[in-house]
Amino acid sequence: MTELQRARDWPASLAVALGAAAQEVGDIARRLGAAWPDDHGREWGERLATLRAALERDADAATRLGAQIERVAGEPVGPRLGGTGARRADDERGVRIPRLDDREYDRVGHPPDD
Repeated sequence: MTELQRARDWPASLAVALGAAAQEVGDIARRLGAAWPDDHGREWGERLATLRAALERDADAATRLGAQIERVAGEPVGPRLGGTGARRADDERGVRIPRLDDREYDRVGHPPDD
């Protein structure tokens, strides 16, 4: 399994695990509320509801992370290089000299007339 495949699979399995944990916490909160109907039981039920909401938010965040990884994984990495198909990787021709200012220069290197 490649690193990219592991990066794609990890958020999905994390989201499933967090969703299962949130469901389990919800079940515990319901059973606790039925077995402990006083103020302490309600307090612990609220704590568990807060925990369940946090787990559900984290599961949603893991799902969004998986979608972002999928989107980024489809993009090329690095500079576009020419292939063996005899096509240009870029339409711009010639040497480009880096400049410190943002003005455009002509092919000889002279700045435009201001």
